[in-house]
Amino acid sequence: MEDLLKEFETSNSSQWKERLEKDLKGITFEQLQRTDDNQITIDPFYTREGQVPAASVFTHTDWVIVERVRVKDEKSANSQALAALQCGASGLHFVIEKENLNWPVLFEAIELNFIKTRIEWAAGITSREAALTDYLDKHGIDRGVIIHGRDNLNTYFTTKEVSCKEAFLSGAGLKESMWVDSGIYYNAGANSVSQLACTLGHIQEALHIAEQNGTIAGIRQVNINITVGTSFFEEIAKLRALRQLVALLLKQYDLSAEVQLHVQTGTLYKAPFDVYSNLLRDTLAGMAAVLGGCDALTVLPFDLKKQADYTRFSQRMGINQQLLFKEESYLHQIADTAKGSYYIDQLTNRLAQEAWASFQRIEKEGGLLAYFESGLLLQEIDGQADVLVKAYVSGEKIWIGMNKYPNPTDLPNQVVMQAAGAEGTIRTLEIAGFLNDK
Repeated sequence: MEDLLKEFETSNSSQWKERLEKDLKGITFEQLQRTDDNQITIDPFYTREGQVPAASVFTHTDWVIVERVRVKDEKSANSQALAALQCGASGLHFVIEKENLNWPVLFEAIELNFIKTRIEWAAGITSREAALTDYLDKHGIDRGVIIHGRDNLNTYFTTKEVSCKEAFLSGAGLKESMWVDSGIYYNAGANSVSQLACTLGHIQEALHIAEQNGTIAGIRQVNINITVGTSFFEEIAKLRALRQLVALLLKQYDLSAEVQLHVQTGTLYKAPFDVYSNLLRDTLAGMAAVLGGCDALTVLPFDLKKQADYTRFSQRMGINQQLLFKEESYLHQIADTAKGSYYIDQLTNRLAQEAWASFQRIEKEGGLLAYFESGLLLQEIDGQADVLVKAYVSGEKIWIGMNKYPNPTDLPNQVVMQAAGAEGTIRTLEIAGFLNDK
């Protein structure tokens, strides 16, 4: 068959710029450039020129659809878990918020050997690992499909409980599997570069302790919880950059551990009013997570900020969105779909470079823990969060249903912009309420 493309001349970037300026009547390429929240310049178009041939960042295609279950009562938690599995979930994330749990009641009729399960002890709850492993052994459940633990450094950053810091420094839980929860940084308002740098710092602290304790050689898996937002292309690039950066960090320790990305949609962008608009935001965030290479994904309830607990409908929607990604969009058929996109490949590289430089700067301050205790980490994130809030207040950033096209039947009664949390901790930034006449 004749190659029709031979009849067309190729164009270089200079020719595209000339054409752009001509068609837009004098508007130049430089005028169309913008600077994103990470202070990275985004061009109006990208070409093959100057691009390094991209390799696949990850090779898996499918991911686990995870339902998050807060365990305050075993029976109701079991009911939620079974309902999620019947709706299409293939994984469960139990957040234990009760002491002296009755494991048989919680796990009744759940075939744990066939379901990817994560068990996390919430802050303030005694971690009873022995009781759990005894139950698993007694019922012949493969421990390899159950991830359990708690990120004590994360808990210390959000509560400043000294016991959590002591537990982390003791190396508790740093044996075969590492548990790193870095979702707090996105929800506190940090930009992508800071999120990546802090995640690396988080892992570095754990690896350093494991090395000191002589347990680092036994680490076979690094489980990273990370949060995504609605900046679609940036979030794809963020997750791809994270894999590259973690691989680089592990290489420094001659460690060939498997890296698992457990991704969760953010709470920062969820509006407490006109909550159905959150479904669209969750779709953007969820698709970015999948295309960025998540191993497991939790789409949190779209009405999370409207009420304290989930509803069956919001639970079902979080699962259905992921089923649509698979069964109608076939996103589980191809690995690293974004590879070869000049824009995403370049953004991945830029985020990785900037994050690594930021990580090195944190290390010069003594590491992430010392950086936090000096107050510099809070100062950095608070500054970025303030910029974010001001952008929404001014209308520079659009938040449908809140500062643009508010629902007249579901309006906030007052303007509330606050960062909720204990003094001196990494806080979950709450941006709740914008009026037309602010």
